[in-house]
Amino acid sequence: MKKSILFWLYFVLSIILAIYFAVRIITSQMGRGPISTVQNIQTYGTNAKDDEIIKMTLGVSNGTGLRSVDLYQLNNRISNIPGVKNSSVRILPNGDIAVKIEKHNVIATWTDGAYYYPLSADGTKINTPSEERNNNSIVFRGDLPDNLTDIIASLSSISKYIDYVNMVESRRWNIYTKNGTTIYLPEKDPSGAINKIKVLNQTHKLLSRKLEIIDMRDGARILIKEQK
Repeated sequence: MKKSILFWLYFVLSIILAIYFAVRIITSQMGRGPISTVQNIQTYGTNAKDDEIIKMTLGVSNGTGLRSVDLYQLNNRISNIPGVKNSSVRILPNGDIAVKIEKHNVIATWTDGAYYYPLSADGTKINTPSEERNNNSIVFRGDLPDNLTDIIASLSSISKYIDYVNMVESRRWNIYTKNGTTIYLPEKDPSGAINKIKVLNQTHKLLSRKLEIIDMRDGARILIKEQK
């Protein structure tokens, strides 16, 4: 008897729920009811400044009919915001539009000689240039590889001496110091060469001397040329 009552109770409950969701779907499709319009815009992976930019870029206000919302078009707009690496836009069951973004991890700066662009770990130049240089950032020029993580981790130990870094023939790096010295790094193990420079600078103040060239390309010896 008890099992029979529970069966009919669950049966009636499932019928009620089915009718409820069917009505919501039908009213939504007909453009009626609260879930037929945009209720709110929810953002994930953002800050207050990002939220303002996203809402302006979407161009969708509360009360907009959901049937007129093109998710592909909205996501395309969001993906074109400078600094956005990945994005997704979807409609939640309650009528909210959910926007989720992943931003580029800015770890350095790239310059064309006039403007400075934030630079991500994968070498992406973010289109938010500035005329002023960030003195706490390592600056690159020219072509870049697909991954800058290792070279930046190595350069961080001598970053305060660096004017900018440039890749030569897409295979090795030159460092140009604020003191006017050009450091030729080897194609193989540039991190090891940078570490040697760090040690020599600690013991002999190498990067504070008036040197024109420090050539690290020969693993057996370091060639130094003084400024004239």
